[in-house]
Amino acid sequence: MSDVNTFVDAIGHDVNGTVVPKVHDFVTALIQDLSQRYRPELAGELHTKILNGRIELAGHGIRLDLKRRDTGEPVASLDIPVSLTIKVDDLPVTLQAATIKLDVVR
Repeated sequence: MSDVNTFVDAIGHDVNGTVVPKVHDFVTALIQDLSQRYRPELAGELHTKILNGRIELAGHGIRLDLKRRDTGEPVASLDIPVSLTIKVDDLPVTLQAATIKLDVVR
């Protein structure tokens, strides 16, 4: 049995030494090619609420658009739901300037 184990171990070392770096190079080259070919864009609205002990983020119509860099033509689009609550124990806030927008409902 030690001959079989030695054989398998030797093949494993050889495969790891020759194939794994090429797979790593392949993935790196693929990511570089995709980033040169396509341009990601985010669209939508992100709303933030600061509440007692937490911060809430809610997205409306958040979408990731993938476009070709050379023509600007859309390739794919993905809707991304965003609803996030971040709990904070103590959040000291100092307000230096603010803008208040009131929506009038009639």
